Amino acid sequence: MEPEKAQLVVMTIGCLQNLLRRSPDSAAIYTPPGTLGYKENGRVIEDSWRAMSNENMTSLFPIRKIARKPTSKAIEIREELAAYFLSGGRVEWQYDCA
Repeated sequence: MEPEKAQLVVMTIGCLQNLLRRSPDSAAIYTPPGTLGYKENGRVIEDSWRAMSNENMTSLFPIRKIARKPTSKAIEIREELAAYFLSGGRVEWQYDCA
């Protein structure tokens, strides 16, 4: 990926995370209580996945492979978006995610 594109992707991910964490309702779904570690009175409170880990665990759990077939509506939406963008369509947006 070109450095400029990579920078745009990283900035977009940061904006999306900020958006998801902005409201209490979406934050509760995106990062439920215990998902993130924090400091309280100088003491580190570990997040839930670190607290559950032990010596036998290496890093992340393996992901099961599940066959998935998109719905006809999902295929229709994808085809519509592909046609739009392949014919020169574009989305205008600003980088301000404050």
